[in-house]
Amino acid sequence: MNIQAYIESGILEEYVLGTVTPQEKQEVECMSHIYPEIKEELLRTESALEEYALKHQATPPPSLKESIFAQMNFEAPAEEETKAEEITEEKSISSPDVTATAQPEARVIDNAFERVETQVVTPAWAKLAAAAAVLLALFAGWSAMQMTDMKHVNNDAVAKVESMQADMAAMKTQAEYNQALAALFRSPTYKHVHLAGLPKSPESAVSAFWNTQTNEVLLDVQNLPAAPQGKQYQLWSIVDGKPVDIGMIDNAFTGKVLKMKNTKAGSVAFAITLEKEGGNPTPTMDEMYVMGKVV
Repeated sequence: MNIQAYIESGILEEYVLGTVTPQEKQEVECMSHIYPEIKEELLRTESALEEYALKHQATPPPSLKESIFAQMNFEAPAEEETKAEEITEEKSISSPDVTATAQPEARVIDNAFERVETQVVTPAWAKLAAAAAVLLALFAGWSAMQMTDMKHVNNDAVAKVESMQADMAAMKTQAEYNQALAALFRSPTYKHVHLAGLPKSPESAVSAFWNTQTNEVLLDVQNLPAAPQGKQYQLWSIVDGKPVDIGMIDNAFTGKVLKMKNTKAGSVAFAITLEKEGGNPTPTMDEMYVMGKVV
């Protein structure tokens, strides 16, 4: 895995900003546990973004706090208590004193059906707490808006996400390719034949996988020069001293396990030549790039 390419993809910044999907979040956390370099870069990114947020944080305008407190009437409880006392005094003045004429039994009955009105008075500290909660909520919203603006300022954020997705798709394809090769090397039903570079192209290398039971042939091109315009590589097997055509090689052969035609039983070698596009019935010996014997 190319750790540096993964770090430069922008996935760590998106993780810290909280814009990744749950799957991407799990992936970043897994990668940071596996690769110390990624964990170190993740911690560095978190510190850098935190420092940036603290450096560019915006304080809510003073008028916001004043406007909220202006709407809070902290003198209301005292005024309500004064009004309650005035109402009680008025009732006392307007109501005749019946204690002198009423019988004790009647007074008890009157008191039994007398409705006592209770007035709930909100204390000042409760209103202060409510105001503080409102201010805290507004400040949190303000901070969130600032973080959103900071994210939108980063014009290449979307490009980074798309680049990261492309990199992840490439990594997935590479992983599947590696798994397929590993399975072929481990399989007891496939015989591995290494095709080494000839003087025409010493640096070339190809692996052929021959299923000796079904004669199926799979090909992994590790290194071959790109075929010129109008040309194409052709795979051959040698059976009873004669070349047998087992298919044309896709020019886009990099990172693929290619399925070729079936060979014949008794193949003793495999070779690749460069032919005209579409192939030839017999190989051009001067254009043979790689060859390998079956052992």
